[in-house]
Amino acid sequence: MEINVVFYKSPVGILKIYSSNYAIKKIEIVKERNDFECSEFNYRVMEQFDAYFEGKLHTFNIPFENPGKTDFQKRVYDELLNVRYGKTISYKELAAKAGSPDAARAVGTAMAKNPLPLVIPCHRVIKADGSIGSYSLGGKEAKRYLLDFEKTHC
Repeated sequence: MEINVVFYKSPVGILKIYSSNYAIKKIEIVKERNDFECSEFNYRVMEQFDAYFEGKLHTFNIPFENPGKTDFQKRVYDELLNVRYGKTISYKELAAKAGSPDAARAVGTAMAKNPLPLVIPCHRVIKADGSIGSYSLGGKEAKRYLLDFEKTHC
């Protein structure tokens, strides 16, 4: 399977996006971008990221496979896709929705391992006390930015 890469300059940093010709595979934050040849699919991905960061797109419509490595992670990612733009859910609430009410820490681990942040919106998961917690795509500052951005564009 051929993997394509595109770099996207976002308000939270430079995103390196990996995809096949048909599905997005992984998103990570990097310090600098490199030259690349962009596939037709990645042009569609960039258009959706543009629309998201303009406040016009609230749900990504990018094909992807659930990246969960375990059944629990797959259920967590599936449930997280139901958390609407501009809303949040606690780790504990998400664990309960995924069928394991005592697995809040495991939800945190699933969020840290989420290879598709933004698309699978792990920035919308917060601590039970309302504090934001960690974020793998740019840290707490990026998470705070995304939460505030979504609330102002609901």
